[in-house]
Amino acid sequence: MPNIKGSVKNIRTEKNTCMNCTKKERSMLKELSYNELETLENNRLVVDYQRGEVICKEGTMPIGLLCLNEGKVKITRKAHNGIEQIVSLKKPVNFINLRDVINDEPYKTSAVSLDDSSVCVIVQDNFLKVINHNPDLSLKIIHSLAKELDEADTRFANMTQKHLHARLADALLLIYDMYGTLSDGKTLNCTMKRAELAAMSNMTTANVIRTLSGFEKEKLVRLIKKQIKIIDIKRMKQASNAS
Repeated sequence: MPNIKGSVKNIRTEKNTCMNCTKKERSMLKELSYNELETLENNRLVVDYQRGEVICKEGTMPIGLLCLNEGKVKITRKAHNGIEQIVSLKKPVNFINLRDVINDEPYKTSAVSLDDSSVCVIVQDNFLKVINHNPDLSLKIIHSLAKELDEADTRFANMTQKHLHARLADALLLIYDMYGTLSDGKTLNCTMKRAELAAMSNMTTANVIRTLSGFEKEKLVRLIKKQIKIIDIKRMKQASNAS
C-alpha cells in the first residue's frame, strides 16, 4: 500500500473502481483491458486535500502514481532565488507526477491543491507492470511527456521574452483554457491569489496588481473581489500576442 505520510486522516473509502470509473474516458487509460485496470485498482487509495495543502513535495520520493480525481492543482518549482514558480496546472483526470514515477526519482516539482481536491494514488509497481506489458500505453505516455516538455519550453520562452502585460494575459488565458468559466461564460472558474498569478507570469505581485488594474481600465477584465471576469477574450488573446 502506498505510504501517505501525514495524510492518513484524509484517506477515504471509494466505492468507484478503476474498472467502472467513467472519468477514465478522458484519460490515457481508457483503452486498458479489465485485467489491466484491475491491476491498477489493487491497493489504490483516494486521498482528499483542502485548498493550499501540499500533495507532493519537490525533492521527496514518489508515493505512487497520482491521478487527480476531483479539483484543481498547481505544479510549482522553487527557483534558485527561492521564489516559487507555477510551471503548470492540472485538472481531472491528469496525472500529477507521471515523469517522476516512471524514472523512479525524487519529485522535480511540488503539487499543491488550488481548491478542495481528491487524488487517486495508484501503487507505483502496479502501474509500471501495466506499461511494461502494454506498448500502446507506453507510446501514449511518451507522446504525453513530449507534449508537456514542448509546452514548458514555450511557457519559459514567453515568461522571459514577453512584456508584463502579455505574460499576465498568457496566465489568464491558461486558466481560461484549463478550467473554463462559470455559467456567465466570462468569470474564470478558478480563484487564484495575485501572488499565484505572479508565480505563473514571472512577475512581482505588485506588477500583477498594476497590470490587472490596467486591464480593467481597458475593459479587458472586471475584478470582483478575488474573481476575474474576462470581458473580451479576443482582445485578451491580442494582448497575449503583443510584442
